[in-house]
Amino acid sequence: MNSDLPLLKRVTPPALLAALVALVAAVPLLSNRWFYYWDDSAAAFAPGWHTIGERLLNGSWPTLFPEMWAGGNITAEALYGTYNPVLLAEAALVALVPNLAVGMTLVKMQFLALLAVGVYVLARQYGASRSMAFVAGFAMPFAGYTLYFDASTWASGLIAFAWIPHVWWSTRASAAGRVNPLVPILFGFLAMTTGNPYGAVAVAVVYLAVLAETVVRNRAGDTERPFPGIRSLIVSGVAIVMMSLIVYLPLAFTTGVSVRTQTGIRNDDALRPGLGDLINLSALSNRPYGPIFESTAATVPLVYLAWFLVPLAPWIRWGSLRRLGRSSISLAVFGGIYLILLLGPSNLWLFRWPARLIEYGQLPVIVIAAVALSAGLARDRWKLRLGITAGLIVAQFYLSWAEIPEDIGTHLAALAITVALTTLALVVSFRKPRLLAGALVAGTVVALAAQTNLWFTGNYNVTPWKFPRQEAFLDEHFEKRYPGTTFVIADRENINPDDPTGQWGDVLFGSLYQPAGVEAVNNYAGISFNSFVDDLCINYYGGVPCGDGVGRLLAESPGTGVSWLDAMRIDTVVVQNSGPYGGPHALDALPTDEWDVRVEHGVTVGTRTAPHQWPDGRLSATTPGLEVTGDSASTDTHETLTYTGSGTATFALLAWPGWTATVDGEPVDITESPGGLLQVELPDSGGAESTLTLRFTPPGSNLGWGLAGAGLLVALGQGAWFAVRRRKVGQPMSRR
Repeated sequence: MNSDLPLLKRVTPPALLAALVALVAAVPLLSNRWFYYWDDSAAAFAPGWHTIGERLLNGSWPTLFPEMWAGGNITAEALYGTYNPVLLAEAALVALVPNLAVGMTLVKMQFLALLAVGVYVLARQYGASRSMAFVAGFAMPFAGYTLYFDASTWASGLIAFAWIPHVWWSTRASAAGRVNPLVPILFGFLAMTTGNPYGAVAVAVVYLAVLAETVVRNRAGDTERPFPGIRSLIVSGVAIVMMSLIVYLPLAFTTGVSVRTQTGIRNDDALRPGLGDLINLSALSNRPYGPIFESTAATVPLVYLAWFLVPLAPWIRWGSLRRLGRSSISLAVFGGIYLILLLGPSNLWLFRWPARLIEYGQLPVIVIAAVALSAGLARDRWKLRLGITAGLIVAQFYLSWAEIPEDIGTHLAALAITVALTTLALVVSFRKPRLLAGALVAGTVVALAAQTNLWFTGNYNVTPWKFPRQEAFLDEHFEKRYPGTTFVIADRENINPDDPTGQWGDVLFGSLYQPAGVEAVNNYAGISFNSFVDDLCINYYGGVPCGDGVGRLLAESPGTGVSWLDAMRIDTVVVQNSGPYGGPHALDALPTDEWDVRVEHGVTVGTRTAPHQWPDGRLSATTPGLEVTGDSASTDTHETLTYTGSGTATFALLAWPGWTATVDGEPVDITESPGGLLQVELPDSGGAESTLTLRFTPPGSNLGWGLAGAGLLVALGQGAWFAVRRRKVGQPMSRR
């Protein structure tokens, strides 16, 4: 990449690329306005970031939201990126936009553009021309997995992946001494602190790949600074890890109570592409056959990358890749590692579903293609090349048809579009080769439009919630209607499939109650709290699938002496009438002197009329011999209780690791009820009044902050050393 070009010429292509990608990202919205507000993006990320953003705008740091119960351990969830400054800014944006779908779409457009620019710079660094680097950057965001799974549904995956090309190019440049190590450290930190473990692994793989290339260059003697390059990589890599561990330590220390306890290696073939699937990089209509959640095949072109790679393969001057030389080492190592992982078992320790790695494996492919295409298409032996192209296109059609024969109409349409686009590209290449990049970009837009508006309008392998999008609608239908701590007994399986949005005025799922202003127990819970959700039969998206959901709530909470209803200080109970919970009579067992019950069209609602015994705190039950004189919860993570006597105090809190307790300044143990509630055995006050203080700090925080501080010092020291050394030797830094 020529860094001696004027700044305007270097900045204009990636800036134009970012704007174009953000604009074209709106194409799927033409037929599906929920495209980026889908599955976990709607159930978890949109409401989660909205809640985090509201707290930030109100001056509160997000660590634990007790009112969200199993879904409220924001720090341990990790995926919300509460230690990532960019994601905190995005959370504030989502909170400020009154339409949740629009807020999520804006966030995703930004990261699709960021990904495109990263691929562009990476391709340029490996020697691609500006035009073909532009093509590579434009194609990657609209690849099948990236668009339909990460961009549409699993937002955290998109955000983590978007940083990886930037980590890659900056790490190579730093190893070569062309940029300050602070640059890859910054990008690596931003990738790691998204909280997505696949992004963290990718940072490590990037460093392994670049380290391998640097070692080979050193042994070949074609580098000016052999040892410093390796040393720089090791130091910057250590700094990134030290600065980022604070994100993962709370998760590690919380797994003992969470549902995410799976370990070992096993294979159930779920979301596990085969080698044959991975070669269908240009098949517009190919849907791999295999188990994906409740489906027997993908509902989207899962392994699609770019329409032109396979049809134009016979015309690409692959021999031009020889000029990559030893630069190819890092591409080969990165791609090789991900190929191995993609073909591995479906579950490897805490990592599951190898399909999540498709985009990482495709990244070096699109970079290599950009470098090769920069040499232009070949013109000799055109009949032979044309014949091979025809064969490849027909093979794509056949393989796609063989996977899903009933989609013959779609496959034929995809065949026609591929033939037309390939013909256009070849004609342009022969007559106006300078316009080839434009033809490839235009073809990508055509392919995207056909896929997202004609054939695969959404990813139906996951849940297309189609929740309400307007915050005003949520406030109007829920905020005043369900006051106080609310428990909702409902499940998505009880919704009429012919009217999928008909109940959204009465019940919600995921964490949608939070932007609706309802303090609901039911929330999306990634890590969850095992004993609590098991006792009350709450699933990951906040649904209650058990028909005895009401009975469980009214039963005694083990070890507390009171019902779950009282142990959790529930103020409102909402029961879905269409479910197997008892319909209009579901809440008949509630005492009429303490509860008011009303039957509505879609739900039966019980509202507590009797006041709580301790209205200012979260204390919910005590044992005989303990007299509470005051209880106050000043913040989400701090509570003070005064008492005389002794006994066990139960709080309407989950006993997350990280809670600590002191009585008159002396530490006391916190215990967990059999159902997961926080309990403290209070020592005898000795005839005077004693004070219990509860505090929550994410577990591992002290270690994490200490490592982060040390890592920051290492990073700053390395950056300063680089700057001083550059000044001494009189070699100005690259202006990249």
